[in-house]
Amino acid sequence: MTGSSQWFPDAQSGGRSGRPRWLLSAAAGVALAVVMTSGAAAVPASESDVGAAITTRVFDRATGEPVKGVCVLALPVLTFRLPDACATRSGGGGRVTVEVPGPGQYNLFALPKLDSPYGAQWVGPDGGTGVQRDARQLTLEAGETKSAPHVLLDLRATLRGRLVLRSGVPVDAAAVAIAAPAPGARTAERQAPVGDDGSFTIDWVGPYGWPLLFWGDNFAFQWSGDSATRVRADPVPAMVGDPAPVIHFLRHGARFQVRIHSGSVAADRQLIIYNAGTGEHVGTVTISGQDIVGRLRVSGGQQVKMQCHCARGELWYGGTDFANAIPIKVGHTELLLLDLCDP
Repeated sequence: MTGSSQWFPDAQSGGRSGRPRWLLSAAAGVALAVVMTSGAAAVPASESDVGAAITTRVFDRATGEPVKGVCVLALPVLTFRLPDACATRSGGGGRVTVEVPGPGQYNLFALPKLDSPYGAQWVGPDGGTGVQRDARQLTLEAGETKSAPHVLLDLRATLRGRLVLRSGVPVDAAAVAIAAPAPGARTAERQAPVGDDGSFTIDWVGPYGWPLLFWGDNFAFQWSGDSATRVRADPVPAMVGDPAPVIHFLRHGARFQVRIHSGSVAADRQLIIYNAGTGEHVGTVTISGQDIVGRLRVSGGQQVKMQCHCARGELWYGGTDFANAIPIKVGHTELLLLDLCDP
């Protein structure tokens, strides 16, 4: 069925619809037929190499001394993902060269080790920042090497907070991070667990304002300021020393369901939801072989794209990869029900 639409019985009349159902818009209580077409997941920047690179040096802002061993990442504008392992660290004299996958616009992110006295930062024109849109933007052509502003490291600071429901009840069994976890990523050391009283601490970032991501069982991924996306989140200030905790409220999010249509019981299927604008992971659900419906929560007020690790391979909703998959609009309170054919 790759590259073609599939027809399903009409949800209300029981007969055949006169149009492919996957062209309908997502609305409250409406069941949509989803055409999933095969295609590989978007390739991370580090997996492609055409020779373009960014060079810079890493210094202690206060002393002016070069700093070795700092991980430096080059990330396409609007995207942010912490790696499982660091490919490039600063060497002698603080020098570092970061390869990029090709022409485009990039930001640099400096990530010191967890035991470093320095904090993480987006690299700005004249110092660090916690907000990607304030970072220095570098535009590269294919095969071009370009110099970036020096990385000026500040001492590490602390983000301390408490996660509660609107009723004031603490939220436990949750996590907090500055970047959305990639599906299956092994970056738990950069995530802060939430205690029984709702408290959390992140102590390895620079002294700037940072968007914070909250998530937990039966809760949607939600950014600080009750935002569905990182780029619209309210930055939370990190302070040197022992700052007072900031209260954050967590919502459950909109209900998102996917119903499997299959001729036989298949192996487990994993559904992964991404923000359509940034490509960041916003939720994952596994549908076991004996079940037909997968349920998760997604923050409303955004458009998402859906990938399925299904019996027929890696499939995308309405496309062959992330770039041409069809966006799904998620409202704030609606029940979104999608039908997926996976014979």
